Amino acid sequence: MRKLVSLIHLSLDGFCAGPKGEIDWVSINPAIFDDADRVIQMAGAAVYGRTTYDMMRGYWPGVLKDDKAPQDRRAHARWVEEIEKFPFSRTLGQTDWNNVHLKHDAKDILELKQRPGKNLLIFGSPGLVKSFQALDAIDEYWMFLNPVLLGAGIRFFEDAHKARFRIAEARRLDPDVMRFHYVREEQS
Repeated sequence: MRKLVSLIHLSLDGFCAGPKGEIDWVSINPAIFDDADRVIQMAGAAVYGRTTYDMMRGYWPGVLKDDKAPQDRRAHARWVEEIEKFPFSRTLGQTDWNNVHLKHDAKDILELKQRPGKNLLIFGSPGLVKSFQALDAIDEYWMFLNPVLLGAGIRFFEDAHKARFRIAEARRLDPDVMRFHYVREEQS
């Protein structure tokens, strides 16, 4: 069975985006990008909510064509282009991006987890994550805790389904970003 893994950047006060969805406060540098690449390499498919999908669709194909883009970004753009992508949206009718399989119901993730293959990786997508939490479907969290207080915005853990996780790894990354990797505690 495939694992469903959430990859997210958080503020110290638990927000994953500002009041208007802004993420300009997120620290990104080669060390953080390399660390995130560890979880990305374990993924067999990318999972997106509608807003994140639109951001990814609007950004990564351009990086792929940009000869001046940093090599790590271009490598990730190639990965994004080739990987199987599952956007979840009730309103998106079609897409023209490579290797996309549109899903309209969050419950479809349960069937996707039963398929053979590498992990399913959710990039950001807090609304979709909340739907998956309600289904008790998330197996791991990779959280990058950024040293900033936003005071308002989109909370990541709001009305989350009660579940137990244990810390598998914690790592400090420059500049003062902590990355926490939590895995679901096995039920006995």
